[in-house]
Amino acid sequence: MKQFYRYLFFSVTFLSISCDNATPPYIIPKIWFISFSKLEFMQGDINQDSVWLEIGFEDGDGDIGFGANNPSQDIFLYDRRTGKLQDSYKLPDLPNSDGKPVSGTIKLRVFNTCCIFPQGIPPCSSPPQFPNDSINYELYLVDRSANQSEKIQTPFLSILCK
Repeated sequence: MKQFYRYLFFSVTFLSISCDNATPPYIIPKIWFISFSKLEFMQGDINQDSVWLEIGFEDGDGDIGFGANNPSQDIFLYDRRTGKLQDSYKLPDLPNSDGKPVSGTIKLRVFNTCCIFPQGIPPCSSPPQFPNDSINYELYLVDRSANQSEKIQTPFLSILCK
């Protein structure tokens, strides 16, 4: 059921397929950061707040998206504070590009996480001496040929530890 909701909150906002019959100049997908919908969110461990993360992508042979019948995930998002996987996303079914390059933008809904504190203070608590934390993410995309894009890092977001 959780996968269903991740799928619902994912959108491909633009997809272009080139009509050029030349050999693709690259087959490894490329991604880049575009924007966050806001610069802060409240801490929490049960999806109480979220931010939209927009990235751009290009793939020279158009083989991104595993399709609805394949359980494989396409995009992997890591919390850089811990180095741990925070979430993964599945692209919706995309039109067949017949091996031609594709490009566009992707919006991912990233749910909040807990503040992390020094001195052994438990995560997701609200100590008055630490009203804020910050987080940035590392992410990458994998295509059907198992080509992995370069990992990119986002700018920092502020987490309100209230």
